[in-house]
This record gives sequence, C-alpha cells and structure tokens, in this order.
Amino acid sequence: MVTAYAPVDPGGFRRLRSTMPMLVGDHERDRAASELQRHYREGRLSTDELAQRLETALRARNAVQLRSALSELPGAWRGADPEALREAMRSPIRAVRNAAILVGTAVLWVFWSTGMLVAFIAWLAANGPSLGALLVFPVLWFAVSWLLWTGSKRRRSRR
Repeated sequence: MVTAYAPVDPGGFRRLRSTMPMLVGDHERDRAASELQRHYREGRLSTDELAQRLETALRARNAVQLRSALSELPGAWRGADPEALREAMRSPIRAVRNAAILVGTAVLWVFWSTGMLVAFIAWLAANGPSLGALLVFPVLWFAVSWLLWTGSKRRRSRR
C-alpha cells in the first residue's frame, strides 16, 4: 500500500512564529521593573499596585505580558535604550535646526526659480523661441534645483 504524504508548507512555521508574541529575557524584565519603580516614586502607583505589577512584569514570558504590567502609565517602556533617550532629548534642537535649513532652502529655491523664469522670458523676448533656449533653461533649472535639495538633505541629516 502506497501512502501519499502532503507536501510540507515551508512558510507555515514562519506564519506561526509571526503570530506568536516575542519572548522577553531578564534584561527586559529588569528594565520594566525599574520603570515601575520610577512610576511608584513619582506617585503614579500605590504600594499594592506596584507589588501586583512587579509580579506580572517579573513573571512575564513575552512582550504582551510585559506591556500589560506597564499599561496605562505615561511613557511606558517601549524597549528604548539610553542612547535612544539621549537622541530624543536632542531631537527638539535638531528639529528646529532642520526646519530652519528646510525653510532657507525653500526660500532660496523660490528666488532661483523666479530668477530663471524671468531670464527665460527675457531670452525669449530678445532672441525669439529657439531649441537651445527651450532645452538649456529647463535642464539648468532642474539640475540646480536638484543640487540645492540634495545638498539641503545632506545638511539636515548631519548630527
């Protein structure tokens, strides 16, 4: 008797894993406990609630259980490391700097585009329409605009 086996679904295990919650380790549980203690010191948790949430956090096996211990608390643990916290503290200054660079670039681009349009119209009025003018002005406008915006993007991405 011949027995036919069903083909193995290679993506089945991946689909199963994607629906399973991510496991957490001692490091994540300790960080969650520290976060809970901070909220207790700041007066957001009572002693009983702290004890209950600490038990939940320290017994957590996956990220869902860990997040449930920190639910309804402001700035709850999101797995951020100290470097991410320092970056977040610098971000308001960086955001203002990037906005200033973006506004300056936009103003410069508007003046450049207006100047190119005036020069193009003056060229057409003085020399009449020609293939050279119809090709050179748009290509020059596009090339300088592209250089201006990519340079601005490079300046905004610097630390």
